[in-house]
Amino acid sequence: MRLFAFAACLILTPCAGAQTAPDMLMAPEEISAAWRVETSRTSAIDILNDQTRVARYGRDWASWVTQSGTQMWLDMSQGALFAKAEGQDIVVRTSLYAEARRHLDIYVALSEGGRRDVISFGNAGTFDRVWLEAATGVASQTGTLALTDTPTGFIALYDDQVVFSADYGAEEGSRCDASSIGAEHSASALAWLPHVAPIHPDILERLSEDARFPCAFSFVVYSPDSPAGRLERWTRTASGDAPAPVIPPMPQDSTLVYAGADRLSAVLTAATDTLDGVYGAGPDTEAFFEESQRLQEEGDYAGALLVQIQETHHFGPCPEASIGSARLTCAYASALTLSGQDDDTFLELAAGLDALERNDAARAVERFAPFIDREGHAGAAARILTANALIAWGRVGLQARPDLDPAQLLAEALVMDPFAPDVYWRLGQRYLAAGAPGPAWSLFDLGRQLPRPVEDTPLAEADTLELRMSDLAPYWLPHVETAQ
Repeated sequence: MRLFAFAACLILTPCAGAQTAPDMLMAPEEISAAWRVETSRTSAIDILNDQTRVARYGRDWASWVTQSGTQMWLDMSQGALFAKAEGQDIVVRTSLYAEARRHLDIYVALSEGGRRDVISFGNAGTFDRVWLEAATGVASQTGTLALTDTPTGFIALYDDQVVFSADYGAEEGSRCDASSIGAEHSASALAWLPHVAPIHPDILERLSEDARFPCAFSFVVYSPDSPAGRLERWTRTASGDAPAPVIPPMPQDSTLVYAGADRLSAVLTAATDTLDGVYGAGPDTEAFFEESQRLQEEGDYAGALLVQIQETHHFGPCPEASIGSARLTCAYASALTLSGQDDDTFLELAAGLDALERNDAARAVERFAPFIDREGHAGAAARILTANALIAWGRVGLQARPDLDPAQLLAEALVMDPFAPDVYWRLGQRYLAAGAPGPAWSLFDLGRQLPRPVEDTPLAEADTLELRMSDLAPYWLPHVETAQ
């Protein structure tokens, strides 16, 4: 794995009481594990902190409670992470791809794509890259740690220091007083682990090779919060008193929102209403053709062209042989061009399209901007065109036209026409560029649920991006198949 080679591509997320009984007393679909967590300095054996943490593991999910009281639920079948803050009835859904992207971004930025061996954290000092790899769960190469089997499990060494130890409780000398996690739930426990502990990918890979999950593990941490280092020991116990994690599904009196709702309230409302059928099935190709024809009959040739353009934002580029196909607006595009030759407004819009084709983004923005006050499909198309031209213009364009915000234009276009898959991808890309993968993947996920295929639209590129990320950050992206 060579992460730095991909860095450029990344620029293109009913409560029950505490259950701590052994597995045999619980339903086979899920088990509960109480973990005693002891924290000490690496240079001393004195325990600085001793607490109990409880987790639940299902066949394709895991749940736990953070130290701040937030209920967390990892759903491998949905590829999503859910969070419910203490005292609130809002459940936030974040794509696991957004979590993976967030950690990838941190790793790429701080390590220069894996090229920097020592990472500087200002006043906190410098740290070997291995500790960043453990914190982010991402590494540019394998083999950083030396792994050695022991009678009870295995250890990992870095620079001749034991930095991780796994105990499966099978032999004399084990420090567990409860069993290891069995094969039916080990994948869920492994998926849970990076969310609660900074574990190096080399170790996660070794853990994945065993059919069980350890009943005890310990690890060393060096970080800006622990510059002198700390040691954490996690031991599964037969009993413990701690907040009880939720059992899926989440409480029915909770309200589900997608990550980014604080920034994209109107957008996500429009998208979810669309998926709930509030606006029906959405316009088909014939509806676009009829709207375009009506506007032509009214003498609004520019509006008719914008409607034709918006049709492509729904159904993809016009086919080469559009005559006789279902893409009627494509078939009549030439006729509209002839009809609009004497209309100045139509020619202004056409000049913008020509400028965009010739990579003259500044001229394209100048020609498109007068149309962004339109409503309906025409207004959505004008906003998308203007936003795309601004993005192509780059930073210079954003400075030259501070009155135009491409993200705002795309958000308005999505609210006006939430059936167009193109805008979900383009707006998601803006959030990715701004370092906000949570909202980006909310848009990608919602757009891919629209009631029509997206194979021929830019949104299909989200699948390609996710495939690449699966290679780079596999342990943030567990799949349900691994739990079966």
